[in-house]
Amino acid sequence: MAITEAATPVQIDGENAPVVDRLREPLRRALGNRRALYRVQIDTVGRSGEVLVSILGHRGRIPLLFAPDELEPGYVHGIVRDTVDRFGF
Repeated sequence: MAITEAATPVQIDGENAPVVDRLREPLRRALGNRRALYRVQIDTVGRSGEVLVSILGHRGRIPLLFAPDELEPGYVHGIVRDTVDRFGF
């Protein structure tokens, strides 16, 4: 499937709207310029509010778990960008 400029290469979903809204832009910046389609699922898990960010791409899935105090948009952007780069995802 070819991705055009009009297409959105990053699809972001999740049940916790405030968390999804907070992380949407950093995730798009981290994944958007890679000429690949990514689907990101954001879920809150556990009793202490951890957030699971699952990145699904053509090479598989990368699950990233963030503690509530790690949800700073710049931090999430850096971790996602560096992880995707490291694994050639």
